[in-house]
This record gives sequence, C-alpha cells and structure tokens, in this order.
Amino acid sequence: MKQQHGFYRIFGGLTALVLVFAVGLCGCGSETKRQDSSQEKNEEETDYPSLSEEELEVLAYDNDIAAQLELANRFDYGTAEHGQDFEKAQIWYRKAADAGNAEAMTALGYLYLNGLTDAAQPDTEQAGVWFEKAMEQGDPNAFVGMARNCLAQCESAEEAEKEALYAQAFSLISQAYEKGTPQGKYYMAYCLEKGIGTSADVEKAVELYQQTVEETELSLYDSYLPNAAYTRLGLIYAQGAGGRQDYELALESWRKAADDGYAVAQYYLGMLYENGLGAEQDYGQAYAWYQKAADQNYAPALSRIGYLYYNGYGVDADMEQTLYYQKLAAMQGDAAAQVNLGYLFENGIGVERNLQTALAYYSMAAEQEQEGAKEAVQRVSRSLNEEE
Repeated sequence: MKQQHGFYRIFGGLTALVLVFAVGLCGCGSETKRQDSSQEKNEEETDYPSLSEEELEVLAYDNDIAAQLELANRFDYGTAEHGQDFEKAQIWYRKAADAGNAEAMTALGYLYLNGLTDAAQPDTEQAGVWFEKAMEQGDPNAFVGMARNCLAQCESAEEAEKEALYAQAFSLISQAYEKGTPQGKYYMAYCLEKGIGTSADVEKAVELYQQTVEETELSLYDSYLPNAAYTRLGLIYAQGAGGRQDYELALESWRKAADDGYAVAQYYLGMLYENGLGAEQDYGQAYAWYQKAADQNYAPALSRIGYLYYNGYGVDADMEQTLYYQKLAAMQGDAAAQVNLGYLFENGIGVERNLQTALAYYSMAAEQEQEGAKEAVQRVSRSLNEEE
C-alpha cells in the first residue's frame, strides 16, 4: 500500500563527533536498558484491559506503550462506554508508533488506508509509509497491510500497472503466509480465490478459509478473520466458483458469521431470504437481516431496505423511507443507491422531477463503473440539452 522510502545518513566530518558521544553515553546506555527492562516488566504485570480510561491515560502520558495501545484500541474499535473515535485512536497509535511500536505503525497504516484519519479520505501514500516502517520492524501483519494498499491502488491504476501491483500484493501476502500468520492465511486464500498475482485455485482457497474459521487464538486485530472467511466461503458456494454452487451451504456459512454480528454476512443472508435461495423466500427475514447490517451502517444493506420499501416487500410501501435509506447508502458511496436515486429524480417518483440532481447521482455511480450508469448519464444529458 505504500512506496518504499530510502534512508540516508551523512558521515565524513561528523564521524569523530559521533564517536565522542558514543563513548560518553556508554553509562547512560546501560541505565536506559535497565529502565526499558523495568518498563517491560511493569507492562507484563499490568492488566491493561481492566484499567479505566483515566488510569490508562496516566500511564500513557508517562510513555507506557502498552497503555497507549490499549487506549488506541478502545477508540479504534469502540467500547460500551463510548463509540469509535478514530481521531483519538490516531493520536495514541501515533504516540506508540513514534516510540517504535510496530503494531501501532500497522494500525496507523490502516487508518490512512481506510480514510479514518483527520483527512477523512483514503491516503495510500501515507498508509504505505507506516506499513513500510512496520515491515522494517518485522511486523508480519504490515506485509498484509502493504498488500492491501497495493490492491487499493489498483482501483485507479492503468491495466499495465495493475498487473505489477497484483504481483507485488501476492508477494507481500506470501511472506506473511510463510510466517504462519492468520492474516497471511486468510489473504492467501483470497488471492487464490480471485487469482490475484497467481493462478486461481478455488479448492486451495476453500481449504485455507476453512482453516481460518477454525482459528481460536486470535488477537484483537485478527478477531474478524473467521467471520470474514465464513463470508468468503458463502460467496464461493452461492456463486458456484469451482463448480461448488450450493445455496444451502452458502446460507449455513453466512448464518454463522451473521449470528456473530458480522454485517457483510448479515447482508448476504438477507439476499438469500429475499430471493428464496437456500431457504423459502421470506421478506420479513430479509428485512430483519438487512436491518441488523444497517444498524452497523453497512451501505449495501441500507440500499436494500430502501428497495424493500419501494416495492412494499415485507413492509408497507413508503417512498419517504425509500428515499431516506437510499440517501444514507448513497452518502457512503454505494453505487447501486446512487443509480436508484438518479432514477427517482429522473422520473419524479416520490420527489419533484429534477434532471440535474438525477445526473449528479448517475455520474457518481458511473465513476464507479456501476452497470447502466454511463448510459443513464448520456440519456439525462440529452434530455437536459433538449430542454434548453
């Protein structure tokens, strides 16, 4: 996810001065080691998860890296006490990262990659800087982060450049996989499923996903992996990849992750019930599962709820609710919702007809290559020209 950066050192006239300071600081260096050792011992003995936020802050401001990480994690993932606060998470990750903690460096990389920093938009360049720093410290999860950064760059890259990025991503994931990390295993499965940087091998991908769902000793950062693997398995079964189409197996896989609160699986489970695949068609069940995912602000689920309200499937038809949910999804960049809103404004359904607004929504969807969006842009543009 990041370009490599070189590090330069100036020697020559400074050599003698460096040697003098090196000798003069020998005693201090020993004391520093004793202090570092003492801090490590204190960190090992402290039960950080049991501490209050105020207690953690006292330790964190005293340069306790473990306390800084615990605070950052709480703000990153949210707690019962307060929701997620990525701005504060970034502050504490940065303090730990500046102290040389590779785990915090990797976490910072993901904040930049996912647009969760104060910039409020993805920044693959900054993400790459932090992933690279963490890789230099030997954090295997940083290799996965850098690989995901490469894949994010593929979205706007030319075809020739994409191949190089795919190859780089696969190489990085291979290194994490060889180190035996859960993330390395999951993303190796993803590469094999999709044929990213290597030949597709769905059978091997399924094997690795199944190994991932059986992982039990997982860190906070890796805790999503079993649910993510169940979700990928469900997609393989539903789409028939590798000749495995089986909607009942898809439902079973998604149900396991959905019951654990995984929004993506809840959305797909809703799709099965909506379309009667692997289970009897049940719009009520579809709505219920979409709503669970929507409660986590998952945009595709918000769009599907709007669709149910538009058609009166499982709920009373309600254009106000249709518009509400489609707009919520569109604001997050959901291309399907953007097309839906374009259609409503183009035809004056539930709203006053407005071709300029319709064109704006269609154009946003077209930028994401949403099916039918480019044709809609051309159609509405012609209508606007004819009205002038």
